[in-house]
Amino acid sequence: MSLYDLQKELYSREKEDTPKPAAKPKPEDIKVIEESRKKFAASESWKEIPETFSKEQKGILRKGFLVVGILVAIFLVVFGVYKFRQSSFKEDKVSVQINGKKTIDSGELLTFEITYKNNNRVALENAYLKLTYPEELKPVNDSKFKKESQLSGSYNLGQIKSNAQGKVIFQAKVYGPKDNSVYLQADLIYNPSIYNTQYSVQNKFILTIISSPLKIEVMAPLNLASGNALDYLITYKNTGNADYENVKIKLEYPESFIYIKSEPSSSEGNNIFYIGRLSSGQEGKIIIHGNLEGNRNEVKVVRASIGEINNDQFVTHNEERAETKIISSPLIISQTVNGLKNINVNAGDILDFRITYRNEGNLGLRDAIVTAYIDSPILDYKSLESGYGGAYDSSRKIMTWKASDVPNLKFLEAGQGGQIAFKIKVKEIIPVKSANDKNFIISSLAKIDSPDIPAILEGNKIVAGNQIDLKLNSKIILAVKGYYNDSEIPNTGPIPPKVDQETTYTLHWSVMNLFNDVADGKVESTLPTGVVFTGKIFPENSSLAYNERNGSLVWNIGKIEAGTGIITPAKEVAFQVKIKPAINQIGDHVVILNDSKFTAKDLFTNEKLQSVAR
Repeated sequence: MSLYDLQKELYSREKEDTPKPAAKPKPEDIKVIEESRKKFAASESWKEIPETFSKEQKGILRKGFLVVGILVAIFLVVFGVYKFRQSSFKEDKVSVQINGKKTIDSGELLTFEITYKNNNRVALENAYLKLTYPEELKPVNDSKFKKESQLSGSYNLGQIKSNAQGKVIFQAKVYGPKDNSVYLQADLIYNPSIYNTQYSVQNKFILTIISSPLKIEVMAPLNLASGNALDYLITYKNTGNADYENVKIKLEYPESFIYIKSEPSSSEGNNIFYIGRLSSGQEGKIIIHGNLEGNRNEVKVVRASIGEINNDQFVTHNEERAETKIISSPLIISQTVNGLKNINVNAGDILDFRITYRNEGNLGLRDAIVTAYIDSPILDYKSLESGYGGAYDSSRKIMTWKASDVPNLKFLEAGQGGQIAFKIKVKEIIPVKSANDKNFIISSLAKIDSPDIPAILEGNKIVAGNQIDLKLNSKIILAVKGYYNDSEIPNTGPIPPKVDQETTYTLHWSVMNLFNDVADGKVESTLPTGVVFTGKIFPENSSLAYNERNGSLVWNIGKIEAGTGIITPAKEVAFQVKIKPAINQIGDHVVILNDSKFTAKDLFTNEKLQSVAR
């Protein structure tokens, strides 16, 4: 192509590219274009956002953000404090420990070292150490130890600093029988300085009693026929180097044991014996007499304990036991007195003893012998008589009957038995010379024996026996006397009395009690109408009461010891009465006091006693 042609071509294209006048758009095209523009403006161009919160709303938002920030800060602080406290105190970092001997002798003085530790970073406030223990443990006097009860006490520790420890020295004596275990419990109670909550940690120490210097032994028959008599022998000794005060022995009898008497006499009931002071090396014994019943092959156990009286409580130091096996005996024997198996007697009584025996075996028994041992200082042995022959040995105080006296004793067939009787009188006058002349007993021990008794029974001292015990009632005496001339309460008025004039008299009640201690002693009487109680009594502190409405007089004496009126003065009270005779009483005897009655309860026999005086 020539240059001319090329130029022509270029100019012709330039001409074609010149825009032509635009045609007028259609309405529907305009709508589409407008929508496209809006879409572009929304997605492709910057647009100013209008404000949506007012100033008040903006203030509330700022406060909300501030509160949230504060709460977050508080949470962080609390969480930090919690984590600090959690790391500053832990319960397992507080401890208490008890150290001491674990095996001891009864009555030994013990020293316990109680240590406590606080391994926390904070102190422990209001701390105290509470100790708990059984009755066998007795604390010694300590001004720092505050007793809360018989079985507990505490030490006040106050503040226990962080990472600190301390100790308490606690001393006590422990009493009890061999092999008995005793505990001491320590509770450390406190509250950490960063808490108000109370915490505690506990430790318990166990010790064992291996021996006691107070020894006691009990001896009893190994075998015994039911209903037979037996003796319990109790021996005791202080094997230690120290003396013991207020020593007491206590017995626990088996069921079906019938107590008769003891040597020495019991101090309380029939099973308590006060020994008092028991010096180092000192020893003694007690013998208990009684009968024991039971079923065949039954084992009967008697227990004896020795200890001290501490704060009115019996504290056991040692105890022992003995067993008796009940076995069968072909022979049985029993007694009655005046038709009764259990009876209390009075001075001057005649006692009719009846001894009944029987062979309850399957075989006959030959050459049986019956004996009766009867002993008491209050018996009149000169009055002893037997309608069945027999012989009395005054040195041994034993009556003996053989086949020559009672023919059927020659050979007792199976199921065969018999009866023997004798009589004896209680003395009319029983001497009381000292305080020991009291609680009199009449003991009768009847036995029957035969050479044909099985060998197992021969180990017993009593093959077949029965003991009966008779207690003597005390004798109480009341005397009533009246005086015009009296040294205790002076009297006034004419003697002899005159009509319409007052005359006073002093009346005396005097009581005696001979053989046993008595309780609830009381004298009662009444004043006849016309006799007036003046209110004067001697001694002035006497428990004498007068009821004006019914004229009764009551003198409450209470306990009266044996020998009162013989080895100690009689108990006496004096009181004054007055009379004013009427004209119709001229020439008559004037009764100024009706019959007086003295009553009391015998503490030995439990009988109700009475004495009447006019």
